Amino acid sequence: MAAPPTRRTHTRIAGTPDYDDPSFWDTKFATGRDVGEWLNSGETLLDAVLSYLERSRPAAPRVLHLGPGISKLGTKLCDEFLKRDWAGDGIVNVDFSAEAVRIGRETESNKAPSHAMHWLQTDLRSWTDVSRLDTFAPFDVILDKSTSDAIATSTPLAFHPSSSDASSPVCPTVQDIADKSGEITLSPVELLALHLAPLTREGALWATLSYSTMRFDNLAYLAQYWTVVSRTPLKAPQGETSSFAYAPEVFHWIYILRRK
Repeated sequence: MAAPPTRRTHTRIAGTPDYDDPSFWDTKFATGRDVGEWLNSGETLLDAVLSYLERSRPAAPRVLHLGPGISKLGTKLCDEFLKRDWAGDGIVNVDFSAEAVRIGRETESNKAPSHAMHWLQTDLRSWTDVSRLDTFAPFDVILDKSTSDAIATSTPLAFHPSSSDASSPVCPTVQDIADKSGEITLSPVELLALHLAPLTREGALWATLSYSTMRFDNLAYLAQYWTVVSRTPLKAPQGETSSFAYAPEVFHWIYILRRK
């Protein structure tokens, strides 16, 4: 029986925001605080997604947008879809904030059904929630503007072989690994990657904007289903660096992963 791979464990730092708590975001969105463009506007990420779709030319592009919150990125993507005569309802926005979903649905309510994006309240760590997205699958693209960063702040989860009692449904991809390896503990980002695997077609793109230089490093189970194609530095917007003359530049990172 194979042992799970060695990995770093996550320790929450006292006083840090509860990014993995939906009520944290509900409060921010309901009070109108400026948290719409996490890290930056995501234009470069959008360019990468559109370029990929234009090259791969799926008949009816399907994009799963992770944790859009109140960002304008999804709306910009939908506008680009309509310019290319692609149906806006091929975009599915999922967020675990009820307030974000409410706002999103309200915005789409005045559009024609084929132009309106879908909005679903979804905890991406819960297979019960994620499995509901199978109705819209398979997806050609996963769009992720720092949602994997927020998920990374939650705690790892343990999974057991099928013979063990299960308190909740488990993703088939995760269960298959547990059946082969015995009890496994998955980091939140690795669990996310395995949850996305059954929803995506072979060759699908996962485009991520992250503040981390190692967001997908040393995740052996993730690597069974996803290939990290590129990791590109992107200079952080002005105002996120120190005003001192010799302060180092700050970079964010665009990751492109490909579904195996």
